Amino acid sequence: MKGSPLLRAFLLAGVLALVSLPLHYLTRRGEEAAEAAAVEVAAAGAQPDETKARVPLVLTFSQAAQRVELRHLGAVVWAKENPAASETVELNLPFPKQGLELGVSVVWTGENAAALRLRLTSPEGVEWDRTVWGDASVETIVPFP
Repeated sequence: MKGSPLLRAFLLAGVLALVSLPLHYLTRRGEEAAEAAAVEVAAAGAQPDETKARVPLVLTFSQAAQRVELRHLGAVVWAKENPAASETVELNLPFPKQGLELGVSVVWTGENAAALRLRLTSPEGVEWDRTVWGDASVETIVPFP
């Protein structure tokens, strides 16, 4: 081996010092950018850009239901005992560009397979049609993209 081990150690320490300065600068900027992004997200959360809209929804049952419940973001937005075969509901919900998800819970009177058809019309006039199937009851999330 040529060269002094002490000289090699100093050379290695110098190279590490030179590499650590740009590395520290790059990672420090990432932390500041992450903090700035977190502040922007918090500000956006404080001022939601989604305004509530009137969303018409038609529910059609294939057989008599004992109870139906609709939830949005965990909160019950509509519920009814012994609904008619067809119910028209107007919900007042925030409707983002991506659409929304409704939690649907239905209990039917019979034990046979039954269906619930949901027809939702967006504030822009786009109509979506979804069907939920179950035997005696069903609890699910229905997306409307």
